[in-house]
Amino acid sequence: MGELVIYENDMNKLKFGNFTKVSMNFFMALCFFMKNKGTTHFKISFDELKERSNYRPAKDHDFLSDLDYMTDQMLEVNSKIIEKKPSGKRRIFKFDLFPYFDIDEDSETLEVGVNERFTWLLNEFDHYTSIDLEEIVSFKSKYTKNLFRLIRQWKSRGELRISGTENIQEFREKIGVKDTYSNAEMNRRCLAPSVQEINDSNCSIQNLSYELEYANKRGKPLKAIIFTWDKVIGETTKKVTDITTESVYHTVKETLREHPEFKDEDIISIARAAKKNEITDIQVKQRISYVLKRENILNPVGYIVALMQKFNDAVEVKNKLNQFNNFEQRKYDYDELEKVLLDVSLPKLEPKKSDIPTERLSDIVRAEEKDPIINEKPDFIVTNENEEQYRIDNASADDEVTKERLKKLMDIMKNTSDKD
Repeated sequence: MGELVIYENDMNKLKFGNFTKVSMNFFMALCFFMKNKGTTHFKISFDELKERSNYRPAKDHDFLSDLDYMTDQMLEVNSKIIEKKPSGKRRIFKFDLFPYFDIDEDSETLEVGVNERFTWLLNEFDHYTSIDLEEIVSFKSKYTKNLFRLIRQWKSRGELRISGTENIQEFREKIGVKDTYSNAEMNRRCLAPSVQEINDSNCSIQNLSYELEYANKRGKPLKAIIFTWDKVIGETTKKVTDITTESVYHTVKETLREHPEFKDEDIISIARAAKKNEITDIQVKQRISYVLKRENILNPVGYIVALMQKFNDAVEVKNKLNQFNNFEQRKYDYDELEKVLLDVSLPKLEPKKSDIPTERLSDIVRAEEKDPIINEKPDFIVTNENEEQYRIDNASADDEVTKERLKKLMDIMKNTSDKD
């Protein structure tokens, strides 16, 4: 799957049936940008929103008018969650998920306010719905979009059953069926075309079908709607990985701290690429630093992501140089690039005990046994000739003990080398 929109299942209790297909695409994109932000507001550019929402202006429409209409619709959403308490009584929440929108045509940005009490809908995932953003924005019908997001909640069950007059009416409102449509018209104009579109799309929901059950009484009222599809195995039980809790995310963020042009979604993309290919934090810093000091880079984010992969030897680096042509237009320094990219790990720097004065080595060992901080020694994995000094220079400012230990070990190694 591609970029995921993830939200708590309670979001599916809200009714977005009145949204146009463009408004629904905007809304899904906003949910994507808000995911894991844990904040009460966020700002995105018009270009980002257009790209993520797959925006295509209709005739006699423009982006600003469509965006303005979406925010109007969002503010009119009947945001209500009914919670059943252990006592059997109900608790009803009514709220605005996005209480304000600031559309700035001058800076071409949209700022969105988020209701502080309900940020958990997009940030805390106990029971969640996950939707491929590209899949849902590609559907042409608003009925298809709404039906698809409701089905995705039950993807691993393979069945969604809506039964009873009250539940069927609520379902009609959620997918946007007009009040003037009879159930027969809902079937002909909404359900049948939506199921067909989902099946034709080759999306994550396969072999979708449905049937209508009618009560055996006068007028044969609709009793139930049953949707079935191939169970989606492996997604529900998979824990949602929040890359922002990983050390590599914080390494990337800290390295780019002085470069505000890199947005949070850029940092997340870089961190995911590094984690996927098991790039160490030190190598992440080196590769980002390499790009930052280059001039006239066309796409710095894309370049950094491209560098976050494993290279076994110089031949492999040379064979894959064409991957970087679009970023530096062949102006790279091959020797420097090779040093940055090669992941050749030399043995840990452990000098022979016979070559080291026993009393000096034992002093260090005893010090390590007494000091728990010293025992947390970093790995001595060398990726270039300056790695040892790099580790000393980049040791934490408040970790003077580690710095002192590194200097001692380097002195020992230097004396050993002089004897040889």
